[in-house]
Amino acid sequence: MNAITRAGLLSLVLVSGCKPTVILEAPEPEPTPTDADSDPLVEYEAIRESVRHYAAALSAHDPKAASEWVVSDTFGYYEDLRVAALRATREQLEAWDLMSVMLILQIRTQITREQLESLDGLGLFERAVTAGLVGEQIEDIVLDDVWLDDTGEHAQIRLDGEPVVWLRKEQREGDGEHGRWRVDIPEMIRLLGPAIEAMAHDAVSADGKVRTALTFVELSTEAFVDIAVLDGPLDATD
Repeated sequence: MNAITRAGLLSLVLVSGCKPTVILEAPEPEPTPTDADSDPLVEYEAIRESVRHYAAALSAHDPKAASEWVVSDTFGYYEDLRVAALRATREQLEAWDLMSVMLILQIRTQITREQLESLDGLGLFERAVTAGLVGEQIEDIVLDDVWLDDTGEHAQIRLDGEPVVWLRKEQREGDGEHGRWRVDIPEMIRLLGPAIEAMAHDAVSADGKVRTALTFVELSTEAFVDIAVLDGPLDATD
């Protein structure tokens, strides 16, 4: 498997159901086990249970359930994606991280301009879950290796010693006193992005970030993607 294919698979874990086992190292220090007062075994199981709930929601294409198991910042991130999908030029997309550009191009191929204009960030996330644009095979991840930071507020699921899912404890109405563990998609994007760009460095240097992202999207869909998505959403008649 060449570097472009590996990078494409890595970056699409979140968006197209590729196997999470291809995730390699992310540029971050290794967290240490929590010193929180709660029983670590109980906390580890709560983390696993959150991932199970999220995976089940994705597998069922249940947007309402999925939105309960991601941090609220997810919807702000998806709002940024929505606005970029509607308005960003090729030149502007070159300034984004590669993984986000891939997401933007996928959104443009799946959702029309009229539909995007009627959504907000939460609506786009829910639409992506319904359409299967959020990686469903998170359910295949082995949940044996759980890590917590020393504050007890951030956690990871690890595979072969490398992080594959990031979580954060967040409190919303109805969660109870201590909140709930939720998958932290913006953190996953932030930490995986540099690793993906490093893997795709030669391709980006040769073709640019947007063209490279288009190649990755075509790899993930195994289909030709209209180059018009580089300039905006495809119209319903395209």
